[in-house]
Amino acid sequence: MIFYFSGTGNSLYVAEKLHEAEGEELINIADALNENQFKYKVADDEKVGIVFPVYYYGLPTIVSKFISQLTLENYEKPFVYTVITCGSSIGHADKMLANLLKQRNLQLNSTYSIEMPDNYVMMFDVPDKEKQALTLRNAEKQIKTVIDDLKANKKGDFAKHGFIAPLTPIIYKIYGIYRNTKKFYITDACTSCGLCEEICPSKVIQLASGKPEWTDKKCSHCTACINRCPTKALQYGNSTKKRGRYVNPNVDY
Repeated sequence: MIFYFSGTGNSLYVAEKLHEAEGEELINIADALNENQFKYKVADDEKVGIVFPVYYYGLPTIVSKFISQLTLENYEKPFVYTVITCGSSIGHADKMLANLLKQRNLQLNSTYSIEMPDNYVMMFDVPDKEKQALTLRNAEKQIKTVIDDLKANKKGDFAKHGFIAPLTPIIYKIYGIYRNTKKFYITDACTSCGLCEEICPSKVIQLASGKPEWTDKKCSHCTACINRCPTKALQYGNSTKKRGRYVNPNVDY
């Protein structure tokens, strides 16, 4: 069983590769959360994977909300691992996850990080195409290592945490403050296609008179709406107008 959360496809791609190798069921965390589906039956010897992107060196709110209510029904504690996608390091996101799992009577057995192209365009520009391609090629090697380790039931911490990891509690507080929706807006390029409403995992976008409006003060800041807008009509303040957009080229949305 592989639980995953993904806004722009990086974590989805990793989850799909693990699914191909392990043959385990894929479960979209955002869908499960919105459908209040938190109870799952785990077969004997079945591994449980949790795949998601790191946000401010911590957990996306959608992931933390889901894990805090997760119940796995099984005879013995399953082998639980996580694969966290990141730009360079994951901080203490794994420790945050481990603490939540512990509250659910589960143990995190293995931790991995996969470096992927950065796409938090509200804060910085995306890498150029050449750098994206290089990062994605290197990611393939990292994913293969994870697959080989899982087949051997290897336990341990194999992630890159970064020198800034000890500051995770402070940095993560910024995520709680910064993930507001008031700076999102649309330009005249909007075609009222409704994609942003459809794909928003936080379900805070609704089309009013054919144009998207944000119905809550905060969201997960997954960047799905802004990166996947087909006409680049969706913007965030003045910071994203001249920046590129990114969607993992290896996933089919």
